[in-house]
Amino acid sequence: MAKNNATNVTFGPCPNGPVDNQINKCGTVRGSFKLAVSFLCNVWQIFNVDNLECRTNVTLTVYFLVIGYTGGKVFLRYSDMTTRSEACCGICKAREITKEANKWCCDCAEGHCLECHDIHINSKSSSNHDTIPIESYKQLPSSIARIVNYCETHKMKYENYCQYHDKDCCPACIAADHKSCTDILLLKDVIKAVKTSALLNTIESNIKDIKSNIDHIIADRQQNLDNINEERQRYQNEIKLVRTKVNSHLNKLEQKVLKELDSAENKIKTETTNLMTKLLDKIEVSKKLDEEIVAIKKYATEYQVYIGSKTIENKVEKEETYLQSLFEDGRLRQNCLKMTMNKKLANIETIIETFGTVGTEIGQTLIVLKRGKNKQAQNMSNVLNINKKPLDKLNISRIGQIILSGSMVRSWLFTSFEFQGISLLPNGKIILADSYYKRLLIVNNDGMIDKPIQCPTDGTGPFGVTYIKNNLVAISTSLGIQTVSTQTRTVVQNIATNGECRGIAYNNGALICWVRSIGIQSIQLSNLKIATLVKIDERNDRLGISVHRNKIYVTNYYSNVVNCYTLDGKQLWQAKDIPFLKYPTGITLDKNSYIYVAAYRCVIVLSSNGKESKTIMASKDGFSDPTALHFDQTKNNLIIVNKRQPICVYHISQET
Repeated sequence: MAKNNATNVTFGPCPNGPVDNQINKCGTVRGSFKLAVSFLCNVWQIFNVDNLECRTNVTLTVYFLVIGYTGGKVFLRYSDMTTRSEACCGICKAREITKEANKWCCDCAEGHCLECHDIHINSKSSSNHDTIPIESYKQLPSSIARIVNYCETHKMKYENYCQYHDKDCCPACIAADHKSCTDILLLKDVIKAVKTSALLNTIESNIKDIKSNIDHIIADRQQNLDNINEERQRYQNEIKLVRTKVNSHLNKLEQKVLKELDSAENKIKTETTNLMTKLLDKIEVSKKLDEEIVAIKKYATEYQVYIGSKTIENKVEKEETYLQSLFEDGRLRQNCLKMTMNKKLANIETIIETFGTVGTEIGQTLIVLKRGKNKQAQNMSNVLNINKKPLDKLNISRIGQIILSGSMVRSWLFTSFEFQGISLLPNGKIILADSYYKRLLIVNNDGMIDKPIQCPTDGTGPFGVTYIKNNLVAISTSLGIQTVSTQTRTVVQNIATNGECRGIAYNNGALICWVRSIGIQSIQLSNLKIATLVKIDERNDRLGISVHRNKIYVTNYYSNVVNCYTLDGKQLWQAKDIPFLKYPTGITLDKNSYIYVAAYRCVIVLSSNGKESKTIMASKDGFSDPTALHFDQTKNNLIIVNKRQPICVYHISQET
């Protein structure tokens, strides 16, 4: 049967020689794919490749239809995104006849003319194939048109759907990969359930909501940008206003200090000028006295000299006294102008470094997203739950118990065990975390225990245990996480956490664990990168954790609740006020997503949405103090671990 193949090819230049993996309008066109495929130039030219422009660095997804094989070469038919391979009848084409297709076979992934279509639908092997008019096929998006009900691995048609693995299965798939799966549905029932459900209408409504939400978000973001522009202008105006106020204030201070400088200068000038004027007068007095002395010496009588000398002496003494007074009262000291600059102004560049601090702040969300009234209607898993039985149809029967061998049991005076965690190894053996003696015990179905694996730690634990791969398990302790090899019976790695670690589960390369005072964290084993998924109040304690189908299930010891989260930490639901749900610890899930919780003297079974519950009470011949649980998916067995002895095994089945 002819089949479509797709690849990315590049329009290249037109060299003289052939170029690999390029379509060239001239020259040979070649390429290498999963099969050694050569494109011959004449094959392309037959289908109007000459209409293609030669452009450089342009990538296009193209589709090929295998139409023949000769001379070691596979001949292909070219089709682009718009024409695909529906233009011609595939059956006729294989016979080198060109005929327009009127119908499209979704199973064969090829078009048929009316004559071939009649033969095709009346053939025993293809009578159940789905066909649609070619016009309808042309309206389908390419991504949808390429969907074929065909198992490439086993070359058979899909007939069933496995709920546990969320995969379509052909009969060979079931025999090879789904032997132990109990939730296999007929694909036609699944298709019918999807067709008759409101799923497509709900999805369509949700798409409209998404478009509407995007429009609202864009409008909201644009409004936010407008607000930012307004805020920017407002702050810019405030800066200018402050600058104006500062300038005005500095101008006033400048004028004030200049006036003070003028006043001080004028005072000094006035006092100095007055003194100099007086001293000039004193010079005239000195000249006059000097003239009198000369006159006395030349012309005065002795008596006149006697009396005149005394008079002039008194005047000279008076002038000397005046000059001395100038020294004494400080009038001859140097006058200086002095101004002390305000330190804040002098160091303004260090005191005031900015006009203000600029930052961003996250405000409230103003937009409200549209959401459908019943979001569960869009959930494919809810549509496909066509074989789910109510919780009261769940049969839980005790099939046995495992009592650990006497060599490991201490006398009645001492504590024998304190089991906190359980996991199942690929070989079917049970591995238990014994926190009292800081060890791991590997237990066979007959109760025989392999040599204990000591887990030395300065803290307490181990509490939880989870299998990783390749004989490697991880345990939680009060100081963090240890990875332990069950083969070498040694601690491989210590991973510190910022608090006591209790619940632990492995999922796709990461450890999901509860860390006191932080919450639920994910630790990537490849690089030990830690991410906090859920922040949990420090008062919450002893959270059991299980990961199932991309969801995290958590018990809370003191709050008496069970929570369900997505892998990125979004809470989906919370089960509370459940009868008998007191002091929950261990948690596990079965293939049908029923949740089993170890609680005080009982095990609680919850429906997949946490709304329904069923209780398995403790009994004399069964468990009494359950602490940890594990569900054996291959046998549909629930393994319940008491704090000490015994280990109880229950088979889970569903009434028909």
